[in-house]
Amino acid sequence: MKSSITLQRALQLAFIFSISFYLFSGLGNAETSDTNSMIDLTQTNGLLIRSHQTEIDIYSPQSVIVTETFSIQNLNTTIAPSVKFWLNHSLNTLVVEDVEGALDYDWLPISNVTNFVSVYFRTPLEQNDTSIFSVNYNLDTDLILTESDTSFYSFEFYSTISHFTRRYTMSMILPELSFIHESEGISPYYPINATQILIKNRIVISWIFNNISKSSEPFFLLRFDEPIIPETDEPFFKTSFNVFLMGIITGIFLGISGTSWMIRYREKKAMKKLGRTLLTDTQKALIKIVYEKEGKISQRDLCDTTGFSKSKVSRNLVPLEMRGLIRREKWGRTYVVYLTDDGRTVIE
Repeated sequence: MKSSITLQRALQLAFIFSISFYLFSGLGNAETSDTNSMIDLTQTNGLLIRSHQTEIDIYSPQSVIVTETFSIQNLNTTIAPSVKFWLNHSLNTLVVEDVEGALDYDWLPISNVTNFVSVYFRTPLEQNDTSIFSVNYNLDTDLILTESDTSFYSFEFYSTISHFTRRYTMSMILPELSFIHESEGISPYYPINATQILIKNRIVISWIFNNISKSSEPFFLLRFDEPIIPETDEPFFKTSFNVFLMGIITGIFLGISGTSWMIRYREKKAMKKLGRTLLTDTQKALIKIVYEKEGKISQRDLCDTTGFSKSKVSRNLVPLEMRGLIRREKWGRTYVVYLTDDGRTVIE
């Protein structure tokens, strides 16, 4: 554990040294120039967003849930008790938490679409310390169906960058059984350099950007078709039970059972592929340990077993929980990690 902490401190010092070198050398291209100006402590109050992840779950056209996850480092020599940022959307809820539970915050609505938020770290950050937390809120808006030859929904979102950000990730999750709108002459999403993956009948669109300047407002657009509503059969029995009707019912039952089995088989196959291709080695190792502990282990024991730092374990558990491979429950000052059925499918 000591060697891990020493290595982390060494990497942090190397990072600070490299920043200082660029600040005073005057070298670099236009992007480096922007980076230097944003790392200037007088401009950022010494806070650097190392990672900012935005996940927008469009559960339905009437329910849009946003989760913003921040990894913030204090570059200043003075202690930082909090971080301040803007959320320029119409909100009706706001929850802020880290791996240990809820955090204190101040929420000041300036207008219907402008909100100023101050989040207080669980422990004030000394120089080079890092804090990871998430901000969850519901958008107070309903998506309107666009009437055309093929009707579709159009979703727009501006991300507000309040501090210089090293890495920014945006992910939008379509409603179940909904598809990206394809129409000649109309772009289905913007920016166009997006990636697509399919997770449990839901399409996920993602973008990744590096070195985003303070006060930027990246714009994202997504057009998607109406969710497919499975057809329901009318009640079949209205007359007497006879051999012919029983034969039809038996056939339907066997067909449904076979379809259900095929769907489960494909889902298991997809989950195994997810474990082989989309998970990092660290995430695979964490899932394997939970599996070997009969599907239940505390987050503190995970740190002790792997030798990883608390922040590394927490950072890698977040995407596993988002994908439904694990779930966490608060237990005292730590969390208990449980392996889900999907998680077992991945590891087995």
